[in-house]
Amino acid sequence: MRVWESVLKKEQWEIQVDQDHKSILLHVSTNAANNEKISLQLDQAELFELLHTFLSINRSFNNETMYYDDLAGDHS
Repeated sequence: MRVWESVLKKEQWEIQVDQDHKSILLHVSTNAANNEKISLQLDQAELFELLHTFLSINRSFNNETMYYDDLAGDHS
């Protein structure tokens, strides 16, 4: 049995976690009037990949370069 705990709730979305199964569940409201929601469940590996992608996007927004990105180009 899965036990979901809400860790962040906003007007249009909510994040829940299941510690035992190392999963998150993201609910996004598509229509507040009739409470329609889209849900996305991610395991730990998928969450890590998503976080890595979000961090890369954030770095590009800020024109940042990580030190290991520069070093990788020198050794190729």
